[in-house]
Amino acid sequence: MKTGNQKTFDKYINLAKEVHRGKKWWGGSLLPFIGEIDSLMNDLGAKTLLDYGCGKAQGHPEHWSGYAKYDPAYPPFSEKPVGKFDVVICTDVMEHVPECCVDYVLREIFDYSKIAVFLAIATKPARGRLSNGENKHLTVKPIEWWDGKIKELSENTNIPYILHEGMRGTGKTS
Repeated sequence: MKTGNQKTFDKYINLAKEVHRGKKWWGGSLLPFIGEIDSLMNDLGAKTLLDYGCGKAQGHPEHWSGYAKYDPAYPPFSEKPVGKFDVVICTDVMEHVPECCVDYVLREIFDYSKIAVFLAIATKPARGRLSNGENKHLTVKPIEWWDGKIKELSENTNIPYILHEGMRGTGKTS
């Protein structure tokens, strides 16, 4: 990541750490997708999963206990994972990434995946604000914007993806 973008990224990671100190971002945005992710894992014969941006991961079902968790803003899960995972999921995360860092984070998600990527991205402003007054959703773009970026990565890496708009939205598969 470019130096200026890294400084921006670090600034927002620190703001996200403040949010994590409270009861927010416990990992519940994953709940509507557990069945679909389980089916995806089963259909693909996938054995490993990384929840990229897992929050506090309190929404993980018990049968996910062996899966990897990563969230750079939550110290118990802030150590970068090592290796690749069959499936990488990322729900309620990308809209919290500053726009200048979106390409870097998406690339990292795809770099961790061996078989498929599953994303759910909000396309509307959040109700809450960061301590600096900014909306918690830093990158609010239409789903077509996100799909264009993700499709290009998918084509370049040969990793298919499923994209959901919002936390309960309709899915788009590539």
